[in-house]
Amino acid sequence: MKMFNVIAVLVVLGWVLQSQADHHETTAADSNQYVLHSVYEIAHGQNPDDLETELVAYQKNQESLGFNNCGLYKHQYGSQRAFYSFCYFNDFDQFEIIMKKADAAETGSVVQNFASHTDNILHVQQRNLKASPAHAVYMTWRFGPYLSLTERQARADQMFDIFTRGFGDCNLYYHNWGSDLAHYMSCGFKDYADFGKKDGAVNKIIEAELMEAKLDILEHSDELLIKIMD
Repeated sequence: MKMFNVIAVLVVLGWVLQSQADHHETTAADSNQYVLHSVYEIAHGQNPDDLETELVAYQKNQESLGFNNCGLYKHQYGSQRAFYSFCYFNDFDQFEIIMKKADAAETGSVVQNFASHTDNILHVQQRNLKASPAHAVYMTWRFGPYLSLTERQARADQMFDIFTRGFGDCNLYYHNWGSDLAHYMSCGFKDYADFGKKDGAVNKIIEAELMEAKLDILEHSDELLIKIMD
């Protein structure tokens, strides 16, 4: 089994989905319970460098509004040619303060310089990445609708265990608000030589333990991402 469309790499958020740099590790940041994860698809004919510059400035502004830590990753391999951003926060009291600051600061019209945009607020279930990796594999897992929520969580925990054993430290998130009722996972790697070793380790575990398992995976996506800022 090979990695295929591991954003839906946040997360780093990442998502890959999704982790904190050493210089951001404070007591407040360690209490993060949520992450705002956003995807900005690169428009046809657009210079990605222009959108990157804009999103870096936007993410820095997000931190100034009160998020604990924000970062940005860019598509390298996968299905969506897009930028993936994340901002961590502790709770919705903090989020309300951020939104009030954002509303007060908003002026004039905003020009949309991307093809499409999605936001998902995710609940942080496991956060083992203590720093945002240079490269990330970001995965989205949607399990069969006939499963109970408990059964879906058990499947997600099973896959998370496999990738943690293969990649080392990974993060696990679950839908809180947004478009996808899914689990999200992000794992880091140093470079593609390192990725090859970790990919091989995951495949060996799958071959040994999951070839006959009924995983009830409805949909799965992977993205390989490279860090722009954290």
